[in-house]
Amino acid sequence: MADRRPNSSSGNPWLDMLADGRTSAEIEKYRRLRLTELPAHEHQAIEVQASQTLALRDRLAEQQRHADELRVLNDLARRLASLRASSEVLQEVAVQARRLLGVDVSYIMLTQADGTLRIDVADGSMGSSLRGIRLPSDSGLGGEVIRTGRPVWSKAYLNDTCFPHTPSSDAAAADERLGGILGVPLIAGSETIGVLFAADRRSRLFVTREIELLAALASHAAVAITNAHLFEQYRATARDLQNAYEHLTHTNNVRQRAIELREDLTSVIIHGGGFQEIAVTLEDALDTPVAVFDHLGKRLAGSPVGMPGGVGELLGLANDPAPRRLRDEHGEGVIVPVLLRSGYAGCLIAASPTPIDEEAVRLLTIGAASVALVVMSERSLAEAELRNRGEVINALLSSDIDEATTRRRARSAGIDMDRITAVAVLDPCPEDSHGAVQWGQRIVSELGGWSAEYSDHVVALIAGASPAEVQDRLTSLVAGGELPCTVGVASCPGGSRAARDSHEKARQTATVLNALGRSGSCAQASELGVYRGLFNQAGRDEIGAFVRLTIGPLLDHDRRRQRTLAHTLGVYLDQSRHHAKTCSELHIHANTLYQRLERVTELIGPRWKDPSHSLEIQLALRLQRLLETLTPHRG
Repeated sequence: MADRRPNSSSGNPWLDMLADGRTSAEIEKYRRLRLTELPAHEHQAIEVQASQTLALRDRLAEQQRHADELRVLNDLARRLASLRASSEVLQEVAVQARRLLGVDVSYIMLTQADGTLRIDVADGSMGSSLRGIRLPSDSGLGGEVIRTGRPVWSKAYLNDTCFPHTPSSDAAAADERLGGILGVPLIAGSETIGVLFAADRRSRLFVTREIELLAALASHAAVAITNAHLFEQYRATARDLQNAYEHLTHTNNVRQRAIELREDLTSVIIHGGGFQEIAVTLEDALDTPVAVFDHLGKRLAGSPVGMPGGVGELLGLANDPAPRRLRDEHGEGVIVPVLLRSGYAGCLIAASPTPIDEEAVRLLTIGAASVALVVMSERSLAEAELRNRGEVINALLSSDIDEATTRRRARSAGIDMDRITAVAVLDPCPEDSHGAVQWGQRIVSELGGWSAEYSDHVVALIAGASPAEVQDRLTSLVAGGELPCTVGVASCPGGSRAARDSHEKARQTATVLNALGRSGSCAQASELGVYRGLFNQAGRDEIGAFVRLTIGPLLDHDRRRQRTLAHTLGVYLDQSRHHAKTCSELHIHANTLYQRLERVTELIGPRWKDPSHSLEIQLALRLQRLLETLTPHRG
């Protein structure tokens, strides 16, 4: 290097060298140069000046370094203040701690809700062994920092016995080959929230300046971490408030839609609208096809709906008061039952290729209430009409009212006597007394006519259909099953007198069906055959004579001795003379059966065993049972 003597603008070359920012080596070189240039008696002054200059330079360098560190801390504080996520703040603090102190590894340990300490972030680590380590708050170097609230350091941590060690922390320190460690507290207010660590992979004695620098960084970091936590809490609170607002808005919108739908449906009902108007209103509100079905599965109004699994399957689920869903690859269907106090009255069905949300189901439920109101209104009107019509039909079937009066009252009730082509009597089953009423209404709605309750049964006056057509329609409606009532049908040429005669024939037919054990079936009066004689005195006398001639001694014996030989013989013949089946049916021993049959032979002779004669015996036994059963119906 050239001489580079200091400028003497200040008159003091040593100060000029400091002002020029000369290095210690340059100052030392200038000192040696001056010693060679000046006489020996000035050497001591040169040494003093050089020593003072070097000391001043070191002090200035220290101040400059301190200023640089403050500038770095201020810059770091600004960067930390701009971060909002706790993870970003922690990572930035770890990176800057490692850079400021020139260490190999830096990491941060935060206090947890359960009182333990956990390493959340590390910078410079060779693996992931440090992250996630949990330590008791009273163990290790970190525990000492938390306990004292002051910086703590160790020149060689693994060999330092001043701190309680744990196997997990020592294993992590060994994996990272940590030597000197410095830990300073992260203090927010009066609370120590964690520890900031700086560590080398060799033994290191941390000086006061480094401790103060890391502590200053920790102060900024604690504020930034606290602010980040507060910001995250604020953000979470803001999200919760936003979610609550959106939920309230959605709830308000749902309620508003429900209010508007109720208002629309109320308007429909007030203005006399029916099922079709309700279905259209619901379709507009839901933007989904909606249909109204009655309690028998007949679509009353709305769009044809293609339901997953078929409408019949859904109607089988409709007695459940809760809305039901069915899904398949073509879409989803929802059924909402219409329930009255008297029971199931029908349902609303919505079908869509896309999922139907809960709001739509709630709106359908509102629609179901409106359908229920219409059903109740129609039933009230129908009941009023039925009462009036029932009075007319009761008057028609009574023999004490003249023809002119009957026709006049029938016309007022909308009944055309001359159009009656068949009369059906529906005798209700004991377990379902209302079933006969429903089926009476259904058959006249299917074929035309009028129905009403009369005495202990239901009468249907059919207009325009023959008895065979009535029988066929009832058979098709139950699809091979049993009716909830026993039905007798008789033809009618029209007029009140003919209607009364046909009613009596139909009633007799239903009575015979019940007596024969054929409850729940339907037959025409023309099919009674020999059983017709049971309903007039001459016929009963002839049948009684035949019974007495055939099995009279057997009946007399049973009456005198209070025995059941006739019943035993009837079961034996019905079981095709099979002894074991007869014993099982009568719950008797085989010897008892043999004894009873021997007694039968003694009373009526052995001819009953002849297959050609056993048919007469069976007929006599059956006619006797019918005579006994039909005794209350005589006259």
